[in-house]
Amino acid sequence: MIEINKDRLVKTFLELVTIPSPSWNEHEVIAYIERSVAEYGAQCERFPCGESFNLLVKLKGNRKGETGLFSCHTDTVTPCENVRPIVTEMKIMSDGTTILGGDDKAAVAVFIEVIRNLKEKNLAYADLEFLFSCAEELGLYGIKGFPLKKLNAKYAFVFDSGGDIGAIVLKAPFHLTYRVVVKGKSAHAGIEPEKGVSAIRVISEMIHAIPHGRIDRETTVNVGIVHGGLATNIVAEHAEMALEARSLSKTKLNKIDKKIVSQLKTIASRNGASVKIKKNMEYEGFALSKENRVVQIAASAIASIGVMPKFEVSGGGSDTNIINRAGIEAVNLSIGMRNVHTKKEFIKIQDLIRGAKIVHAIIERL
Repeated sequence: MIEINKDRLVKTFLELVTIPSPSWNEHEVIAYIERSVAEYGAQCERFPCGESFNLLVKLKGNRKGETGLFSCHTDTVTPCENVRPIVTEMKIMSDGTTILGGDDKAAVAVFIEVIRNLKEKNLAYADLEFLFSCAEELGLYGIKGFPLKKLNAKYAFVFDSGGDIGAIVLKAPFHLTYRVVVKGKSAHAGIEPEKGVSAIRVISEMIHAIPHGRIDRETTVNVGIVHGGLATNIVAEHAEMALEARSLSKTKLNKIDKKIVSQLKTIASRNGASVKIKKNMEYEGFALSKENRVVQIAASAIASIGVMPKFEVSGGGSDTNIINRAGIEAVNLSIGMRNVHTKKEFIKIQDLIRGAKIVHAIIERL
């Protein structure tokens, strides 16, 4: 089994998390990755995307085998300025004033360490690709903007899941978003309110009527943003809301979508208002079986380091959704991050080391 330089891996992770990298502002982290791997003969190429870049790092293999892709993202949620990580014997945590940034800088650190190991120890490996995407946290914008046809990999291993090391995500949902704009009729709220049609009232009726929360084990709906109106003495002419629907089943998503749209239109018409509905399929879902080659490789690699593989279903999306859609068999694996997107975030040092060992074990199997 490959030995991992614990101190260097932890040092890399600590350096990464102290570099602020909110979505679309990942430039310093990208430059850090480039500096870290350049001396090891890695080929780095930036791909402009929005206000930032995706970074593709390639390693030319020294033996025959299947080309593998390892993927993670470089952006984090906020607050990510002035991160002051606290290191104990067992774990690394936020000091409680910011996030830590293990989502997904734990994977970034692991990939850098693996590249160093491959070169320093003259290990055998086939051609490898490491893709560091930007703006993942805003809606997978980085991977959506990357030309996936540039990749040669047949199999992709995305390290962007939390919880215990050894988790393998077999299914993830289809994700549909809506922007709903209601137009009513303005009037003076104190003098002649009966002449107005309040778009805010119409929106509130819509929210009450449409499905909400956990619909079934595979499907959820949520209204996340609502705003409208100009002043308390004006019957609001405009109001809008943003909502989403997710399901592991495309059939169920289509069914709930039809119901939502029908109710929105019916309620608007009944109240003498108009409604505009803009929909967007943020990403397609995916479903893998334990027999898929990419799953078998991952499970075998995890078991080889003494960890029992655990198969999971996720209600969230990741770059894995987009990569699968492009025809590359991809699986999402845990990198050990915990309490992500909160100020109580932490990661066990042992999990960082295990993550690096799993990547090495996957490379051996390719």
